[in-house]
Order: sequence, then C-alpha cells, then structure tokens
Amino acid sequence: MEEKSEVDIHQQVEQWGVFELGLSDAAKESAGKPVKAIFTNGRRVREAYAFEDGSGAGRIRFMPDEVGVWEYEIAGSSADQPVHQGRIECTAPHPGNHGPVRIVSDKDFAYADGTPFIPFGTTSLKWYDGEAFEETIAALASSPFNKVRMAAGPADSDMEKLEAAIRRLMELGIEADLLLDCREGGAEAERFLAEAVARLAAFRNVWWSLVLPEELDPPGRQERLRRSLPLLQERDPYRHPLTVQSSDPMSDFSFHPITHVSLRAGDPSQVSHYAGMHGKPVLVEECGCEGNAPSLWGSLPPEELVNRIWNAVCRGGYAAHGEMFTRSGGASWHSHGGSLTGEAAPRLAFLRGILEEAPLGLRFMPAYYDAATIGLEGEYYLQYHGIHRFSTKQLRVPEGRYAADLIDVWNMQITPFSEEFVGSEVFVALPERTNLALRIRRVDSPLQQAPRRYDTARITDPPLLADRLQGQADRQNTISPDEENENFISERERANKNRGGRSDAQQ
Repeated sequence: MEEKSEVDIHQQVEQWGVFELGLSDAAKESAGKPVKAIFTNGRRVREAYAFEDGSGAGRIRFMPDEVGVWEYEIAGSSADQPVHQGRIECTAPHPGNHGPVRIVSDKDFAYADGTPFIPFGTTSLKWYDGEAFEETIAALASSPFNKVRMAAGPADSDMEKLEAAIRRLMELGIEADLLLDCREGGAEAERFLAEAVARLAAFRNVWWSLVLPEELDPPGRQERLRRSLPLLQERDPYRHPLTVQSSDPMSDFSFHPITHVSLRAGDPSQVSHYAGMHGKPVLVEECGCEGNAPSLWGSLPPEELVNRIWNAVCRGGYAAHGEMFTRSGGASWHSHGGSLTGEAAPRLAFLRGILEEAPLGLRFMPAYYDAATIGLEGEYYLQYHGIHRFSTKQLRVPEGRYAADLIDVWNMQITPFSEEFVGSEVFVALPERTNLALRIRRVDSPLQQAPRRYDTARITDPPLLADRLQGQADRQNTISPDEENENFISERERANKNRGGRSDAQQ
C-alpha cells in the first residue's frame, strides 16, 4: 500500500508569487515518467512539473493564483515510494504585484487584477548572459519599456542567469518575453521546451514566443505547432501569453492557445488589416532599430522609429522599440543590452503617458481614412498625422461638447486649443509641420470618472484540469488541418465584421 509522508511545512506565499519545493532523490526518480505536484484549492487544480536545477537537484515551482490554503501532493514513481504532501497559504499580493498579463479582447491586454497593460516593448536578446547585466537593469528601470524580448534555446546551458534576469525584471514590473528557439525540431527541441516551461512558468511576468524555421511551409508549420503547443500547455497551467514569431503577416495564428500575433515587419502601417484578419492583438515586435548598423533595418533615424510606433498604435496595434548602435565587437542594445543611447525612448515614454490617460477599449476608426485614428465614437479620438502637413482638420463627431489638443510627437508638447467645440463637428487650423497628432475628448464624458480597470474575472482562471485535458483530447480527435484552416478564415471574417466594437470585457 502506498505510504503517505506529511511534509511539515506551512509557508506563506503572496498571490502570483513563486513557491519553490525541493525534491528528495527518491521523489525525483520517475522511471521515465515526468514527476509533478498536484496543487488544489477547492475546485482549483494546478499541475506543476519537476525540473533539475544547475546542481542536478530536483525542484518544483508553483504560482498560487488565489488567496487561501493550497494543498499539494507529489506521488511517488512506484507503489513502495511515499506520497509527499504539504500545504501553503497564499496571501494577498504585495503592492505593485498585479499578476500575469492576460488578453482581454481582440486588441487589449490587462493584468490578472484588471489593471490595463499597454505593451511598450524592446528587444535585448542576450543581455542577461554577459558583463552588462546590471547596466541593462539600470537602463530598463529608467525606461518606458514594460516588456523585453530575450532569447533562450537548447544551446543555453546556464539557465540560472536567465532565471536571475526574469526575477530582476519581475521586481521592476517588466514582462520577460522569451523567444524559445525550436528551429531544430525533434526530441531535443521538445525536451528543451518542456524543461524551460516547467522551470519558468511560475514566474508571473513570463511570455512565450516560439521561434520556428522561417522556411517552413504552412503544413510543416502546423505540424510543428501540433507537437509543441500541447506540450507547452501541459507544462504551463497559468496560461501565460503565447505566440509564434513570424515575418509573414499571413501566417496562421488561429490555433486556440496562441493569444496574439507577433510579427517581424518593417512597415507597421498595415496592422489594422492584420488585426482584422486574425482577430487577435497584433504586436510588431521588430519594426526596425534606431541605430548605425550596416543594414537598412538597423540604421533608422529616431524620428522614423517613433513614426512607425505611433502609426501602429493609431491603427489599432502595437509596435516595439529597437536600438542598434554598434559597439566594439559588434555588440549593441539589441544583442547584448547595456545603456540606451538613442533619442526614441523618451518620445515613447511620452506616448505611453498619453495612452495611459486615455479611456479603455480604444479601437481603430477606418472612417477617418486620411489619418490613422483610434478612439471611442463620441468620446475620444487620437489621430496621428505622421509625415503629412495638414493645414486644417475637420472631424465629424456625434453631437456634444469637445476639447482638442495639438500634440507635437517629437518635441513632446501638448497644446490645448483655446476654444471648445459644440455640435457635430470639430474644425481646427494646424501648423504645417510633420509628426503632429490631434487629440479630441468629450468634455462631459462619464468615462473621465470611470475606473481604468478591466473585468478579468471571466478570463483570469485557466480551465480546471479535467476540463482542460478533455478539451485537448476533443480537439486532437476532431480537428483536421482543413478545419483549422476554416477556423482561421472564419475568425478573420468575424473580426472584419466586428472591428470598431468595444470590448465586452471593459467595465
């Protein structure tokens, strides 16, 4: 009969914090089967898989997502080994801990507690594995960036450094978007994926971005995803944001575990089209770099990078920062971190401030076809003029009272127009300069007093374990490649019909 061993432990862990459990040699022996712990809190059931740390010791990490007492059990690998049991108490989160990021609509992100998350990302692939670690942390701490893309793959033997980087980023409130290199495929790539996710999923600030070979044809890409996505889902019970990096906007992102579209594309002006096609948030993660690298992509002037990011935002998507001023040995911020020396970052901080003051649920407004515009009809409009030098602007709006501001994107200045606009038209004279934006707000809008918080209750919780496993089995048994393609097409058509609507997750 199987013996049960009660672990004399009663630790406190904050909600969305990390509980770590060391395994005895006996507990980590599994006769070829993965060792896992089952954590329960009422009907909530979460599985956390074991991994080996740098010293070869077995460990399990768990992120409790509800306040209260969680009980756990680690089954032995054979009938004559004991079952290890214990419990932890999950306490309220500390200030600044908003939980993992969730996708709340076809455009919007929010933390698990409902706090809005507006992606302002940058890329620094190997900053954590070099001498510039602390310098990079200091640069990120004073930057506008709340997400950084980092590379990890089977060849990265020192996962301790990556973990240390994720922890430090978590302390700063910055998301760690991990580019998981699965290009080689096969058993080695699957083993790396399983171990990396089991090891890192308990950190609330991780995102997953699968990197597949760009030359894969659509059937080959689908086959890779059919193998990788269930494995990743099994090891990540918390539903962290998940995507597949692609240079092709026409790639199929319709697999249900994929939460958003991740693109490497130089021109973000088409994000409204991509969003309508995919029905998911679109992040152009690499739209070019401010820098002096010997390539078109890595030598943009700061004005152009800022222009591209404003364009993406005002077309209903997001675009990320990049910097590639080459140093000795070919290193740059993009590859190895260090200091941020460009001029784009302060302008992006300015844009982030504008968006964080805006009401929730802004959508691309195609009716204003001559200038990229997002807003809420009759409430709020943010229109970017980019390279155009309009002398006047006229916007038809629902009847009401409106105030307007002229925004100088490069000089980071906001100048209110002196008059108030009453009626169904806003007409303004503009200086004939580039890099300007126009902001129009309803004066008596109730949204000005509305809390800036999403209702994430219906999406925060991952499915219960039994439901999730049954759902995976049902999909594997019933979904054919042709049906996946039909789902992709129907999602695209549905998104096109619904564009411009407000999020039903918005309070």
